[in-house]
Amino acid sequence: MQVTRTTEIWVGAFVALGLVALFFVSMQVSNLGDFKSSRGSYVLKAHFGNVGGLKVRAPVSMAGVTLGRVERISFDASRYEALVEMRIDPAFKQLPEDTSASILTAGLLGEQYIGLSAGGSDDFLKDGDEIELTQSAVILEQLISKLMFNKAEEGKTEAKKSTRDAPMATSAVTTSAPRPIQPPDAVPSTSVVPEAAPVPLTPKAESEVQQKNKSKSPKSSHKASAVKRSSAPSSEHHASPRADHASKKKAH
Repeated sequence: MQVTRTTEIWVGAFVALGLVALFFVSMQVSNLGDFKSSRGSYVLKAHFGNVGGLKVRAPVSMAGVTLGRVERISFDASRYEALVEMRIDPAFKQLPEDTSASILTAGLLGEQYIGLSAGGSDDFLKDGDEIELTQSAVILEQLISKLMFNKAEEGKTEAKKSTRDAPMATSAVTTSAPRPIQPPDAVPSTSVVPEAAPVPLTPKAESEVQQKNKSKSPKSSHKASAVKRSSAPSSEHHASPRADHASKKKAH
């Protein structure tokens, strides 16, 4: 009986410790684990065009160090923008007046937080002051839509350029090149017809051609000697009257 009571006590204590651990884990996940006393803290305001997924209790950090938390997010009907109120820890009271605030994302798809960048002013922000320099959250869907829109516009411009260049290219191909103007003294070029190559003869044909040439050669020599003989007397006959006439002139 006593053993059963001790086991029950140990089991109850173990369950209680588990509940306490679960409570602290939930506090850390919900950004409530860093809750501190509001004594000495001050509130800063900032307007954003789009806060994206920013939530209350989101960290406000500078150079990776948490300076405070987002206390309230509301809509400003006069400016049609989101109004964010940040509670800054009293240990960080010396923030320049020209400090800028941006909504950033922890990692690729992590939670969003406010990142502060210090300026160079000698005056510091006080309780209730507003940060003028702000940058809204980057929306992934808007980036994708802008990228797709730019790609579509580039495709349209390229298609228009191709359609404009196509008629010019076809006209350049169809138009014939002008013929060169020849000077008046230029001699027209005549086409040279290549000579036909001699047809090879058979041995019988060559022997027949040689016999024909031999038979023709005596006749041609005989004709040449006859022509010489016939031309010689005629030249002598024509030359003698002239010589007689010249001798008569000398005698007179």
